[in-house]
Amino acid sequence: MPSSASGPCVERRGYVRSTRRLLPLLRRLAGGWERTVWRRAWRVRAIHGEAGAGMVGELVMGRFRVIDRVGSGGMGTVYRAFDERLQRQVAVKEIAGVDARRVLREAQAAARLNHPGIVTLYELGSEGGRALLVSELVEGATLAELARCGDLSDREAAEFGADVCEALAHAHERGVVHRDVKPHNVIVRADDGVGRRAKLMDFGIASLAGAPALTATGEVVGTLAYMAPEQAEGQLAGEPADVYALALTLYELWAGTNPVARATPAHTAREIGGPLPPLRAYRPELPQSLIACVDACLHPEPESRPPLAELHRRLQAAGWLRATQLVALTAWGVAVTLVAAPIGRPGLALVLGVLTAPAILVASRLASASLPLLAPLLGALSLAPVYPAVAGSRGTALERGVLAALGWCWLLVGAATLGLGSRMGLLDKAPHGWSRSTSGAASALLSPLLTPEALLGAMVFALAALALGVVLRAGHVALALLGVLLWAAGLEGALRLVADGGLSARPLLIVAAALVAVIVEFRRRPPAPAGRPAPIPQARPAIQGGAPGGMP
Repeated sequence: MPSSASGPCVERRGYVRSTRRLLPLLRRLAGGWERTVWRRAWRVRAIHGEAGAGMVGELVMGRFRVIDRVGSGGMGTVYRAFDERLQRQVAVKEIAGVDARRVLREAQAAARLNHPGIVTLYELGSEGGRALLVSELVEGATLAELARCGDLSDREAAEFGADVCEALAHAHERGVVHRDVKPHNVIVRADDGVGRRAKLMDFGIASLAGAPALTATGEVVGTLAYMAPEQAEGQLAGEPADVYALALTLYELWAGTNPVARATPAHTAREIGGPLPPLRAYRPELPQSLIACVDACLHPEPESRPPLAELHRRLQAAGWLRATQLVALTAWGVAVTLVAAPIGRPGLALVLGVLTAPAILVASRLASASLPLLAPLLGALSLAPVYPAVAGSRGTALERGVLAALGWCWLLVGAATLGLGSRMGLLDKAPHGWSRSTSGAASALLSPLLTPEALLGAMVFALAALALGVVLRAGHVALALLGVLLWAAGLEGALRLVADGGLSARPLLIVAAALVAVIVEFRRRPPAPAGRPAPIPQARPAIQGGAPGGMP
């Protein structure tokens, strides 16, 4: 009967399917219990220095001088080392007490691949009963770390997703299926002046065409919260499984939550293959074509998912995020013009357009474009120095700097036109009728913002916002607190000098140039010599889930 077919029978079939999915997971847990406990015990000893601590300072494989430890990951410990033969820094992953087949599989998978979006493996070796993998050292952080720190814009998530698509396409063409795509296994290279780029790593459980299987039929490998339904049921995981995992990763980056993950593995397993809330429920402002593609990639049946190339096209069009901002900018300009013309306020339209357009172009979220309007309100409360701290909490470095500088401009314009706060001695009070004339608005408000003194203040705000981001990333709470105090004192002193005319542009430009030189020097610092390694700035270790430090 229809009623019974849509009621208990459906629920019973869903229960049976969930049970079938749980059985291979339980077999995996039961069969590998001793190995899992031993590995975890070894990892605890490694964290406290009882395993692998002796590698620091050693020369391994006859050519790699170990400098320091970067961190611990799922399969071992990663060290920074110096290749004495080729004179370059590398990452060395020490793997002890694990299945040697996994190590060989990772090396075999990486050996087939040569792509800028995949961490490059240089060499495989062993010493003292431990396996060693040597790869390029990627200075950066994983997508999981960037998302947790709020240092990932919507546009960057799309760009990094496109990078991973290209890396997976390269792997699939060579018969390699990753099977463990997740935010922790994508590391983003630190910005070296040409932009950040994502790299896929950790091919330890990859499936290779033409190679013997590592797992028996029905055994489950991978990370449960990002696992495709067919993979969770122990079936053959092909290219659609990687598409599913990447789509779920993007979903999490944009929505801020993983719709599958639950408090326990058993609860998570029951969610796999079930209906998921559409991405538009969290982010309705994203392009509908992109949302539809991501949702389709999360279909429980692998044959119903779009190909990887389709997801790549949607992400690479990004134009979509840039176009969204350009459309918003155009709409804003049209709205200002249509409102200003009937009421006879072309000067007001000019000021609003000039001071708002840059924010719309750089803001990772359109709501952030209105942040500079907060500056005049803080100025009216004599809290103008608070604004760089607010701007310093936004997304990328470019966004922080531009929003901070625009806040300075709005601070002065608000004081000159509405009497909100101090004009810092840089602008005169706006003349009556300035909003009715574009020339009057330009000469009274916009031109003074281009004087060296006004630009100096904008530079102070921008540098303060950028510096605060560095201060808050200090490795110790006490250092962060001390840095914040020094930052606040320095900002207050600089603003007083700007207002009193006691600070000229030349010293500040010299300081800015010196800061840039220091950053460049740290990025280009030559490797440590072979005997006594010199201290080297720590990379942010990517140690969650996959391997740290950019190991494949």
